[in-house]
Amino acid sequence: MIIAIYGRSLAKEAVPELKELFSSLARFDAGVMIFTPFKKFLVDTLHFDLPACAEFDSAAQVKMHADLMLSLGGDGTFLESVAYVEESCIPVVGINFGRLGFLAHIASGNIGEAIEQLFTNQYRVEARSMLSVTMPNNPFNPFPFGLNDFSLQKNGSSMITVNAYINNEFLCTYWADGLIVSTPTGSTAYSLSVGGPIVSPNTSAMLISPIAPHHLTVRPLLIPDNSVLRLEASGRDESVTVSLDSHSYTIPAPVSIEVAIAPFKVGVVILDGTSYYKTLRGKLMWGADSRN
Repeated sequence: MIIAIYGRSLAKEAVPELKELFSSLARFDAGVMIFTPFKKFLVDTLHFDLPACAEFDSAAQVKMHADLMLSLGGDGTFLESVAYVEESCIPVVGINFGRLGFLAHIASGNIGEAIEQLFTNQYRVEARSMLSVTMPNNPFNPFPFGLNDFSLQKNGSSMITVNAYINNEFLCTYWADGLIVSTPTGSTAYSLSVGGPIVSPNTSAMLISPIAPHHLTVRPLLIPDNSVLRLEASGRDESVTVSLDSHSYTIPAPVSIEVAIAPFKVGVVILDGTSYYKTLRGKLMWGADSRN
């Protein structure tokens, strides 16, 4: 098995876990290819004694050689790693060196056990839906897809006006600081912080959550995942900010943007003994009560 390793930066305290990772991979005779900037960080900044391995800096290299993508970091790092597997169906597994870790749900202290499970087939792969974003002069090209969410937000102090259409049928006009469109996977990310519901990741849906709406008659809305959502945004500042997972840009307004479910899915590795609902209980203290 050839493992592609993606990361950005880690604290020096992570060195023991990194040693355990590479020794575990060597024990199972794994081929390793590592993201070039991350390799440079490990060697130059952490002074890590990295074993000889191949490098990659493009999705084409990963898709040609790798069997699995290993993300080292938090959920933001996991989201970035998805852009290097694209539509290839190469599954992604996240080792959490960050904080909350919904996507990167494997604790860094359990690296050795996790690698053993991967090489003894003690895991499953969940197919997660992706968002596809279309707009003029699309700043997200060449990969206008996101696993978590797309947000459209004001770029100044004034709120924006967003006319929303579902399959060309007018839904409503939002006067708000912005809108978040998320996948079920992304329901525990930005959408959650503005009052959106938690949606099980195997649900076939998209979620629309307003950010600080200036009216009391709109709430987060779940729509079928075969819908095409069109957002027509304008505002006094003549620009808006658009974000897709970890990428953000300021673009001129007014603008018309279409958001739909992508024609492919991303595989997320779930180790045996873990589940989405177990993660909810552990990460969000779901249902925690001193009476239980």
